Amino acid sequence: MKIAITGARGTVGREVVKQCAKEGHSTVQINRTPQDHDHGTPNTEMRTADVAADYDATLAAFAGCDAVIHLAAIPDPKGKPDSHVHNNNVCAAFNGLRAAAAHGIRRFCYASSVNAIGLAYSNQPLRFAYFPIDEEPYPVRPTDAYALAKTEAEAAARAFPDWFPGMKVACLRIHEVAARRDVLQEHDEDWVDAGVKQLWGWVSPVATARACLLSVTKADQYEGCQIFNIVAPDTTQGGTPSADLAKKYYPDAEIRADMSTNRSFWSTDKAEKVLGWVHHEKE
Repeated sequence: MKIAITGARGTVGREVVKQCAKEGHSTVQINRTPQDHDHGTPNTEMRTADVAADYDATLAAFAGCDAVIHLAAIPDPKGKPDSHVHNNNVCAAFNGLRAAAAHGIRRFCYASSVNAIGLAYSNQPLRFAYFPIDEEPYPVRPTDAYALAKTEAEAAARAFPDWFPGMKVACLRIHEVAARRDVLQEHDEDWVDAGVKQLWGWVSPVATARACLLSVTKADQYEGCQIFNIVAPDTTQGGTPSADLAKKYYPDAEIRADMSTNRSFWSTDKAEKVLGWVHHEKE
């Protein structure tokens, strides 16, 4: 396939470009500002579009593509005005979806976030119904601009297969993308905001890229819009049972699985069953 990748310069975008090339797909790397040609990647081209602000440029950038992996967004809202974070990320999601639909592109991956349920940047105390967290009908309680934007973008993603029948949209709820050792260090240095409020989760950049590509190559395996958790199967807290952390920090949450080890607070069963995605990377 010829796959458009927005936000191709980002941490996940770079890995997606590599993964696509590895599996024989051609790519269109789309970024907000111009970039030099990527001579190290075969069958790739560079296009420019500010997806959040310029629909027409986005439409032009998607021309000739068979699928879209949509990563472009503000990834970290810290220190940025709520209005900018929310409006940029919501408009980026809509413009990407609408431009793909206009071209008849039926395979679309949207990089959502575990924050769609309300998490790291919440302005109110976190409440969780149960662990491990699945995709639906898990309750969402966004109390910050970033989470709200992700929730709204997922609502748009659910609308498009009805608006444009035959379109397949995968919303990937991705956790903190980095090597486990780096996330562990962050959790140790900022226990409450980085650890407790993020349920000690992480996901490998390579594993994330594999999930993105699978969500468009395996689109025949699902209908309409589907949400998938994309999280490593373990927490960063290797020596501490997840059940102990849950009881200490979130005692009102029901525990619905064996969490006697440091298993993740998120279920990825759906991604494995539908997409064949398994997070086997250790770092």
